[in-house]
Amino acid sequence: MSGMLCPQCGARTHRSHTNSFSERLIKALTSYKIYRCRECGWRGWLRNSKSPKRRHTVRTIISLLVTLLITTLLALYLIEKLNTPAPGSDYQQQTP
Repeated sequence: MSGMLCPQCGARTHRSHTNSFSERLIKALTSYKIYRCRECGWRGWLRNSKSPKRRHTVRTIISLLVTLLITTLLALYLIEKLNTPAPGSDYQQQTP
C-alpha cells in the first residue's frame, strides 16, 4: 500500500499509469510519479520521499546536456543549410 496522501482530501493514493508521451518523459526524467486518490478521484504528480535526491539531480543534468546537444546540432544544421545555395540555381558571384 502506498504511503502517499492525497493533497486534496488526505486519503491514501495509489500509483496511476502514464497516459501520454509527455507524462512518460516527465516520469523518466524526474523523481515525480503520477498518483490517484481512491476517495476523491484526484490525479496528479507527487514526489516519492524515498527516492534519492542524487538520482533526480543526475537525471536533470543528463536531460539538460541532451537538450543542449540537440539544440547545437540543429543550429549547426540550419547554418549549413542556409549557407548552401539551392540546387539548380545558377548562383554566380558578380564582380564589380
